[in-house]
Amino acid sequence: MTANPLKSILFICRHNSVRSQLAALLTEKISNSKVQAHSAGPEPSSIPQHVQDWAVQLGHSGQLATQSLEQVADQPFDMVVTLCDKSHQALPNLKSDHQQIRWDFHHADNAEDLKHLEIELAERIRLLLLTKGVI
Repeated sequence: MTANPLKSILFICRHNSVRSQLAALLTEKISNSKVQAHSAGPEPSSIPQHVQDWAVQLGHSGQLATQSLEQVADQPFDMVVTLCDKSHQALPNLKSDHQQIRWDFHHADNAEDLKHLEIELAERIRLLLLTKGVI
């Protein structure tokens, strides 16, 4: 197998409060930290408590924090994944977004919706990491 060229992914959703946070944490976990996963959004807002609670259950220590696309604009990423149509429309030109993937997931407003989103995202991320030879 060839060396893994996928080292960093930026996940983007509109508010950087649910989808991109989940995707980044799941990517770190599924890849056994072989891939650095980051998250950002064009209109960052506060992270709901049910997402903070989920992160703790996943093993994340500390509070999750949001960041804007401007805060990551100068960082190089091997791949950029947008997780909703509104974030794709707001996508700026980033320093090195070699590969862009466009996924569309619904916002999880409660713990039950969050569980469904976790399952869907984990499946898609596993397939992505398998095709890139990470796992």
